[in-house]
Amino acid sequence: MMHHGKFYGSTVMGERGQVVIPAEAREEIGIKPGEKLIVLGNKKRGVVILFKSEVMTRFADMMFRKAKFFEEMFSSSLDDTEDGKTND
Repeated sequence: MMHHGKFYGSTVMGERGQVVIPAEAREEIGIKPGEKLIVLGNKKRGVVILFKSEVMTRFADMMFRKAKFFEEMFSSSLDDTEDGKTND
């Protein structure tokens, strides 16, 4: 199932570079005061994206699990080749 974003309103950046995230967005997404956010952007398109750092942690964990799976698969394939076994 595809999850689509939602428009939560607009905000203004203050003189010190601070931006207030609308209350509805904070509540629905579960952003608490002091929570670390990751900031990505695209200068050419003028886009800034914020997401909770725990999302990046989960993504990194998933990537490391996938890398380990492929590493084990590749290692097993090399072992088979060294033993004279092939999948031909």
